[in-house]
Amino acid sequence: MYTQWRITLFSILAKSSLATNPSAHTISHYEVPLVNDLAHQRYNISLAIGNPSQEFNLLFDTGSADIWVPRANSTGCAPNCPTSFDPRTSSSIINTTIPYLAIYGLTPDPANSVTGFYYDDTISVAGLPSVQNATFAVGNVPKPLFTQGNWGIFGAGSPYQEALTRPPNPHAPYTPIWERLALAAPSGTKKMGVWLNAQNASQGSVQFGGIDRRKYVGELLDVPVLLSDGLSEGWRVNVTSVVRVTPDGKKKALTAGNFSLDFTIDTGSPNMYLPTMLYDAIVEGLNATEVQNGAPYVPCSLRTATSGSLEFGFPTTKKAKEVSIRVPISEIVYPPGYPVTVPAVPDRNGEKLCYFGIVPTDGPIRLLGATFIRSAYLVFDAEKQVVSMARTRWRVR
Repeated sequence: MYTQWRITLFSILAKSSLATNPSAHTISHYEVPLVNDLAHQRYNISLAIGNPSQEFNLLFDTGSADIWVPRANSTGCAPNCPTSFDPRTSSSIINTTIPYLAIYGLTPDPANSVTGFYYDDTISVAGLPSVQNATFAVGNVPKPLFTQGNWGIFGAGSPYQEALTRPPNPHAPYTPIWERLALAAPSGTKKMGVWLNAQNASQGSVQFGGIDRRKYVGELLDVPVLLSDGLSEGWRVNVTSVVRVTPDGKKKALTAGNFSLDFTIDTGSPNMYLPTMLYDAIVEGLNATEVQNGAPYVPCSLRTATSGSLEFGFPTTKKAKEVSIRVPISEIVYPPGYPVTVPAVPDRNGEKLCYFGIVPTDGPIRLLGATFIRSAYLVFDAEKQVVSMARTRWRVR
């Protein structure tokens, strides 16, 4: 959800639990938990910075590349801020003196800016071996972002999304921490397998440098990442078809045969952000409301397995072969009362209404967020410049 400058979004991320006491443990070698805070629409990863260590739970975000943590007495919360990072207490920290600036919003808004400086220090992610001289930022959190729950991000995107590479004084990119972890894993390759699990699951996982073959069904196929001047500026891929599938398996195409449109795959975004024309085709017959609290609402009865599904098609590196990810409608509809930080929408004609995780947008930024990603197993591969995809297998222990 949080991608700086060109690919950027700060949607209605509800106010997060700002606790900073991570229960860090690995699932398997270089595979660590992503904790599902569905009530606040986020997946959190734990890390510790410095000596002695200072611990945080950060939003895991494939839509950006920097790790940043909040500075003490940020203007958005002073004098009663949650736990913040204090560079003065770490014996191993180095101030690079390079300024940090990240601006958030579908239309970047200076009021939604995190400003600070880059540092190098020791970082340990969820109990994995420490990364020495790891680059991260410490930033001031303004009131709009604090109110909406932005209290630190673990970026897992491309180096060319790093804030320091942007004008007016661009610097050379550094190797993101997720890539350093992947290179330290047994495979030694710059890739990570991401599995968000089902909507009602307590956690998913990310495996740095590896693939967990238990967590998907069928063939894992490579979808090319779209490049700009030969460089990746995010996990942006083309979608070539969207189909509605009824409970009895009948299919209706919602896009034309020549449809092709780019989307960023963004774990930091809670929802899918689709062109209005496609959104209208999806919600037809779902009895959806107008957008309220940042999203439409639909009857809660759609949270059943008999509501059908949507099937998203992607081109692959195999000639004339497409990979399709089927997303149940029931996984897109949030439970009653969720997210907890937006006002309730009144029942309509005695029927309970629930938040629907697809939002119309006609801007240049289109996102496939958590309401899509939960139905896929994704391998983000920075060496091959692909996102490998397969249909997920939920609730694997």
